[in-house]
Amino acid sequence: MTIETPEHLRAITPYVPGKPLEEAERELAITFVKLASNENPLGPSPKAVAALHDACAGVNRYPDGSGHYLRHALAARHGMRPEQIVLGNGSTELVEILAKAYLATGKGAVVSEQAFIMYSIAVRAMAAPLRSVPQKDDHHDLPAMAEACDAGTALVFIANPNNPTGTYVGRAAFDAYFERVPKHVLTIIDQAYFEYVEVPDYPDCLDYLRAGRSVVVLRTFSKIHGLAGLRIGYGVTSPEVTRALEAVRSPFNTSDVAQKAALAALEDTAHVERSRRENARGVKYLQGEMARRGISFLPTVANFILIRTALPAADLYRTLLARGVIVRPMGAYGYPDGVRVSIGTEAENRRFLDALDQSLTPAGGAASSRLTT
Repeated sequence: MTIETPEHLRAITPYVPGKPLEEAERELAITFVKLASNENPLGPSPKAVAALHDACAGVNRYPDGSGHYLRHALAARHGMRPEQIVLGNGSTELVEILAKAYLATGKGAVVSEQAFIMYSIAVRAMAAPLRSVPQKDDHHDLPAMAEACDAGTALVFIANPNNPTGTYVGRAAFDAYFERVPKHVLTIIDQAYFEYVEVPDYPDCLDYLRAGRSVVVLRTFSKIHGLAGLRIGYGVTSPEVTRALEAVRSPFNTSDVAQKAALAALEDTAHVERSRRENARGVKYLQGEMARRGISFLPTVANFILIRTALPAADLYRTLLARGVIVRPMGAYGYPDGVRVSIGTEAENRRFLDALDQSLTPAGGAASSRLTT
C-alpha cells in the first residue's frame, strides 16, 4: 500500500535544531563548546534542580493536565487570572496549537521574513495562506505587517526580540501597529528572550493584553531559566482564546517534573538576575571584540549575536566545528554569510574568539577584517 504525503507537507523544509553536543563529540572525538541554541550557559536554578529530583519519584503517575499550581503562580506573577494562562511543551508547541485552533477554516497568517522559522512551518502545516513580510533594516516591519492583513487573516506572529537577529521593536511601533491592525486579527507576540532585554523602550507586551488588545504573549522557561531540556513554556491571553487553545492541546502536554521545576525556577529571582547580569557582560565583550576585529554584527538585546563575515555561513560553521565550537549557520534565514552565536561563559566566549580568529586567518598569513556590510 502506498501512502501519499499531502503536497503542502512535502513543501515544508523541516526545522533543523542546533547540533547536539553529544553528536558532535561522538563524531569528532573532541570536547566542544556549544553556542548554537541560545541556552543559558549557567544552567538551571539549583532550586529547579532540587524540585526536579524530588518530582522524579512520582513519574509513574500522569501529570496534572491543567498545570494548576504553575498556572496560578504565573497568573499571580503577571497580575492575570489563571484562566488566562495556557501551558505548552515549550512555547513552540503553543505556536503550533494556535495554528491548529485558528487556521483550520481557510484563514491565513502574517509573519516576518527572517523570523523564527517555526511560525511559517506551523502555518504551512495547516495548509493555510501565509503572507511573509520583508524585514526593514533587520527589524520586523510592523506597519507593513499590519497592512498585509485582510479579511482572511486570523493570526500575526511577531518575535520580540527576534530570533535570529537579536533586534527588537519598541513601544511606539507597537502602539502604532495596534492602531492599524484589523480588530479581528489575533496577534501572537513571542517574548522568549524577554528577561534579557534592558533597553528602556522595550515593551512588556502583557500591557497590550491588559488594555484589551487581541494578543497572545508567549514566554518560556527554556532561555534565562535554563530549562530547555524540560520543554515548558506558556502563553498569556484572554480567557476566550485560552479556552480555544485548551480545546485542541494534548491533555498531558507538560510533564509533572517540568511543571515543578518551572515553579521552583520562577521563584529563584536571584538566579535570573545573575543570568541577566552575566549575559549583559558577555554581550558587551563579544560585541566589543567583533568591532575591534572589524567583523560585522547586528547589535543584540538578547542572549545571542548574529555575525557576518566574508565566509559563507556553512563554511564558517564547519571550520569552527573542526575547532570544537558549535554555532548556528543562518543561511536558512536569509543570511548566507551569517552565523548566530549564543552568549556563553567567559571561557566559552574566549574559546569562540580563538576559533574564529583561526578560521578567518589565511594559512600562513595575518588575520584580515573580512567585514561584510
